[in-house]
Amino acid sequence: MLLALSCLIGTGSLWAAADLLGLVQRLLEPGMAAALAAEATLALAAFGLPTFVMGALFSHLASQAGAAGTGFGRALGINTLGAAAAPLLFGVVLLPWWGAKAALLLVAAAYVALLSRRAWFAPGAWATAAVAAAVALWAPPLVFVDVPEGGRIVSYREGATAAVSVVEDADGVARLRIDNRQQEGSSASLLADSRQALLPLLLHPAPQRALFLGLGTGVTASAAAADATLQVDAAELLPEVIEASAHFTRVAEDGRTGDKAGGALGGMAGGSFGAAASGPSRRLRVVAADARRFVRATEARYDVIVSDNFHPARSGSGALYTVEHFQAVQARLTRNGVFCQWLPLHQLDLESLRSIVQSFMAVYPGGFAMLATYSLQTPVLGLMAGAGAGRFDLRLLRQRLATHAMPQRLADFGIADEFALLGGVVAGPQALVRFAGGAALNTDDRPVVAYSAPRITYAPDSSPGERLSALLRRLDVEPAEIIDARAVDANDAAAAAGWSQRMAAYWAARDRFIEAGQGVRLTSDVNEMLLQVREPLLAVLRISPDFRPAYDPLWRMAAALGRTDAAAARALLIELNQVQPARPEAAAALARR
Repeated sequence: MLLALSCLIGTGSLWAAADLLGLVQRLLEPGMAAALAAEATLALAAFGLPTFVMGALFSHLASQAGAAGTGFGRALGINTLGAAAAPLLFGVVLLPWWGAKAALLLVAAAYVALLSRRAWFAPGAWATAAVAAAVALWAPPLVFVDVPEGGRIVSYREGATAAVSVVEDADGVARLRIDNRQQEGSSASLLADSRQALLPLLLHPAPQRALFLGLGTGVTASAAAADATLQVDAAELLPEVIEASAHFTRVAEDGRTGDKAGGALGGMAGGSFGAAASGPSRRLRVVAADARRFVRATEARYDVIVSDNFHPARSGSGALYTVEHFQAVQARLTRNGVFCQWLPLHQLDLESLRSIVQSFMAVYPGGFAMLATYSLQTPVLGLMAGAGAGRFDLRLLRQRLATHAMPQRLADFGIADEFALLGGVVAGPQALVRFAGGAALNTDDRPVVAYSAPRITYAPDSSPGERLSALLRRLDVEPAEIIDARAVDANDAAAAAGWSQRMAAYWAARDRFIEAGQGVRLTSDVNEMLLQVREPLLAVLRISPDFRPAYDPLWRMAAALGRTDAAAARALLIELNQVQPARPEAAAALARR
C-alpha cells in the first residue's frame, strides 16, 4: 500500500515539474550547477520516495521468504528478473502505447492489486485506490510541450526513448522538438536544410548512392532524393521523428520557404531563394536505426555520406563525433567518396569543436570546413572530406553544376555558380590543424565531447553570431588548398590565377558580410533597413561583385522602395549598377526608371 501511494506521489510531482524547475533556477545563479541541481531535484521528487519504499519492501519480502525456506539468493534472482523485464514492458510496450500518465498510474494500480484481502479492510487501501482513480479521471495528460501564443500542437508522439512534437506558431512556422527541448529544424529553415544535402552532393562529380545519418525534418534527405540519378538511404534513431517528418516534407512540396531563423544579413540573404526540394520519393529509403550501428553493420558503399548536425549535449550524440565513428564512415565510402559532418555551431563551444576537428582530421587529413549558410542565429559548420583527400577539379565542378539532375534551379538554393558552391569554405587542412592544436581526441574510450558540450547549453559563453565571428578570425583558407584551378586550362596560368583571386575576394566579402550583420536589427520598414545595411552591403560588393548574398537584399529593397519613392530606388539601382555592372536585372530596371 505504501509503495502504491509513493508511486502516486512521485507521479504527481511530475505535474509540478515546471514549478520545481523554476524554483531551483531562481534560487541559484544560472549555469551548469543550477541545471544539474534542478534536474537532481526533479529526479528526487519523482523517484526518491518510491525507491526508498521499494528497498524496504524487498527487504521485508526477502525476510519473509527466508522464514518460509527460500534462500536470499533465489529472492534476489527473482527480483533481478523483474528488474530486467521492467524496462521492456514499461518503456517499449506500455509507454508508447498508452502514454506516460496511463503507464505510470498502471504501476501504482498494480501494487494496489497485490494487496492481501485482509489489507482491504484498512482505510489506507481505499484511500490509495481513490487517489489513483481521481488522478486517472481528472488529471491532465503528462505532456510537456511549450506552445507559443497563438500557436498549436500539430502532432505529439511518445516513444521508448523520447517524446517528439511538432509545434506551429501564430505565423504558421512549424518546429520539430525532441522532449520539448531540442529543436531539430523547422519549416522556416527549409533553405538551410536543403543546402546541407546539396553542398556535399555537388562536390561529387557523379554520385549514385548517398547515405544520411539522422533525418530530422526529412527535408535534407528529401532534397537529395529529388535528384533522379540518386538512390538515398537515411538512418534515424527515433521512429517518432520519421513519422513527424512527413509534415515538413509536405511543407517543402508546397514551396513555403525562407530562412526566417537566419537573422541579420544572413536571414535577408536566405529570403531571396525559392521553394525547397520535393518531398520523399521512391528513391528515399528511411531506416529506423542507430546511426553508428547502421554504419558498422551495412555492407553498402556510398558516394556521399552526410551526417546531421546532432546536438552534442544530447545523450549519446557525442559518440557520433569520435575517431572510431569517423573511421567506420570512411570504410563505407567509395574510392572518391565525399563525407560531410555538419556541426551546430549555435549549440557547440569552440573548445568542444576543437576536439571534434582534431578527431576528424586524424581520419581525414585533407579535410576542410565550410558553412551551410551565413546565418548568425543558427550557424552550421560542415567538416568535409572528399576526392580521396585530394583537391577538387574545377572543371568537374562546373560540369556537375551544369548537368545536375535536380528538378529545381540550383540558383533557387543560392548555388548559381562555383563561387556560390565554394563560397562557404572557411578553412583548409592547414588551418584546421592549427585550430585543433593540442585538443584531446574524442574517442570511445575518452568521450571528451560528451562531458564538455553540455556546458554551453546551460551557460552559453557567447551568442551564436559572436561565436561564428570568433571562429572565422581563427581560420583561413587558400584557393589552392581546395581547388585545382589549372585543370580548366593547363596552358593558361593567368586564367587560373584570375579565378583564384576572384575566389579569395569572394571569401573576404563573405567574412565582411557576416561581420556587418552582427549589429543589424531586422525591420519591415524599407527605409530603416536601408539606413542600416546600404553602405555595409555596397562595401561588400566592392570587395567581390560575385557575392550575390549582398546584392540580392539591396535589389529587393530597391524594388520595394520603387513603389513609394522612385527617385530613391533609382539612386540605389545606380549604385548597384556601378559596383556590379554585369547584372542585367539592375540595368534593365534602371532603364525603365
